[in-house]
Amino acid sequence: MPPVRSPEDSWQFRKGQYLDWLSQDGYILLVAERGSELIGYVVVSLGEGAATWDLGERTAEIETLSVLESERGSGVGAALTQAATDVANEAGADTVLVGVVHSNEDAIRFYEREGFKPFYVSLTKS
Repeated sequence: MPPVRSPEDSWQFRKGQYLDWLSQDGYILLVAERGSELIGYVVVSLGEGAATWDLGERTAEIETLSVLESERGSGVGAALTQAATDVANEAGADTVLVGVVHSNEDAIRFYEREGFKPFYVSLTKS
């Protein structure tokens, strides 16, 4: 595995990425709140279907999903994933994709419980 950025550096990079996504059409932010507290969020992107694979004319991708550690296991992630799927389907996307680092076994188990199946392997070379 490549080295991980510090939390500060990671947030600066992510913040810029999030602001860029949300300034464009085709990116949707959904949030989960308990009372007035933000407890999770998901960003979904909408795009054209794949050229090679018949995934439908439109697809969606969960770009990022995050739930407060104290709320994990309470159904927040499942609710956000379902909301992302609903938004994708309403926009005409038949398929929802998500990328997960191969070593993040908890996330892989979570997405498999939500009905996702392995599809694509991405390799890196430094």
